Amino acid sequence: MTGPKPASAAWRLAPGLPAAELQALEGHPDDRVQAEVARHANTPAETLGRLGARFPAEVLANPALPLLRLASPSLGRNWPLPTLEALVGQPAAPFWLLRLAAAHPNAALARCVARRERLPPELLCALAQHPLWSVRAHLAARLDLPANLMALLAGDPDYGVRQGVAGQTALPEAVRTQLRRDRAGLVRRTLARSEQAGLALFVAGMGQL
Repeated sequence: MTGPKPASAAWRLAPGLPAAELQALEGHPDDRVQAEVARHANTPAETLGRLGARFPAEVLANPALPLLRLASPSLGRNWPLPTLEALVGQPAAPFWLLRLAAAHPNAALARCVARRERLPPELLCALAQHPLWSVRAHLAARLDLPANLMALLAGDPDYGVRQGVAGQTALPEAVRTQLRRDRAGLVRRTLARSEQAGLALFVAGMGQL
């Protein structure tokens, strides 16, 4: 979906426009007006929650967002799922929003966080303890998974998570040894394939020296 056209001066909303008028403009037929409502510092939090699915960049750029969260630390918790998914998918998504999404009971939303690049260690640890196995499995397949979380997830009760770890090509030897003895044959076979792939890459690299 393409974003709204850049707002011209004619569509800019007055800085002092009250919240009630901004709420009334939420349903304006022109996307440019709705985008301006999403950016406006006086727009109420619940209105931002409804607009965020279609205008995530504008909501995140709203200058009042930090103040709204200061006034209500649970900001975003009750926003519609499509809004949270759109916001988490933005490169500028703030840490507090990613932390909220990482702990969300909806698997699709938490997986959106698990797929993001360059997650801070705190979020990686939170995702490793998510109650849904599919979220932990997405985390286990990350190429930048730190060694301590590889070790933790290699002992996960769900074989799908352990299989994700087994697919890594740069496993610590202790984790590799543990997975070779895994009770699930699928995990052991995945490990064998990843070891073969890693050996092939090593041999190819030596051939270029």
